[in-house]
Amino acid sequence: MKKVKKYIRENNWLWAAAGAFLLWLIMGLTSGRLNVESFLSNAYIASFLVILSFGQMLVVTSGRGAIDLSIPGVLTLMAFISMSIMDGEDKNVLPAILAVIAVAAVIGILNGLMVIYLQIPAIIATMAMNYILTTAALLINKNFSVFGTAPMLDKLIKARIFGVQLIIFLVILLAVLFWFLLNRTSYGKSLVTIGQNREAAGLAGIKVNKVEILTYVFSSVLAAIGGVLIAARVGNAILGMGDDYTLETVASIVVGGTLISGGKANVPGTLAGCLFLGLIVTAMQIMGFSVGAQNIAKGALIIVVLLLGAGSKETGGK
Repeated sequence: MKKVKKYIRENNWLWAAAGAFLLWLIMGLTSGRLNVESFLSNAYIASFLVILSFGQMLVVTSGRGAIDLSIPGVLTLMAFISMSIMDGEDKNVLPAILAVIAVAAVIGILNGLMVIYLQIPAIIATMAMNYILTTAALLINKNFSVFGTAPMLDKLIKARIFGVQLIIFLVILLAVLFWFLLNRTSYGKSLVTIGQNREAAGLAGIKVNKVEILTYVFSSVLAAIGGVLIAARVGNAILGMGDDYTLETVASIVVGGTLISGGKANVPGTLAGCLFLGLIVTAMQIMGFSVGAQNIAKGALIIVVLLLGAGSKETGGK
């Protein structure tokens, strides 16, 4: 029994996985739709959040209370840019994707430079960047006239393999890649070390600034890819389409076991956290909760999980 308790304490993301299962079970029983398809539908919606959350996970893992608040702006602006370049044509898909990745990488570098060399707290630096990107999206929107995505992307978003949406398989593959990145590469090990003790990491020979800048680049690029895919899913680029994702990315990774103070990332936990949060949002929508009430509930969820996490640390340390 002690081993089981220890395992659960060390893998607290299992609570998110259990919570997701219970929510799916309860919603299925109450609505009469307890089947695999309903689970896959929720997993499909959560997949887009996972892509964004992995970037947030890396930034938070870097420590010093870092949170990337530019994700909504990157997502929205890259959605507009990608749709403008593609103009509904398959031949323009690759140039559009390359363009948004390049622009997002520059944004990530700028975020990193502000945090490292200007000594601006990450929350403030990325929030300022988000305002700039949101304004840029607003200016583009005045002359935006693309309605409809490229057929290739539309097929990618809707495609299924063995009855399962292709995007779910792609996100699982992405999770494997990020697990490998964090656990088997020098970058991942360096990032965790920096999050645990920045000064010690520098003394150990880790190129702290380089790792930190690369982390913000990863976050921005993932937000850009998320913007392209979400725009393809809804069939258009819309102002404010990324606004909900800042709170949701933070909530999902915290629920999934990533330490908000840095130094510990949890890839499977992020998957479970995104699914759990997605099911909570679905449940609240079914019950008729307003957007404001949903945000309050998600904020309260973060606080509760942080308190439980603090309690687990204290218990484990005794």
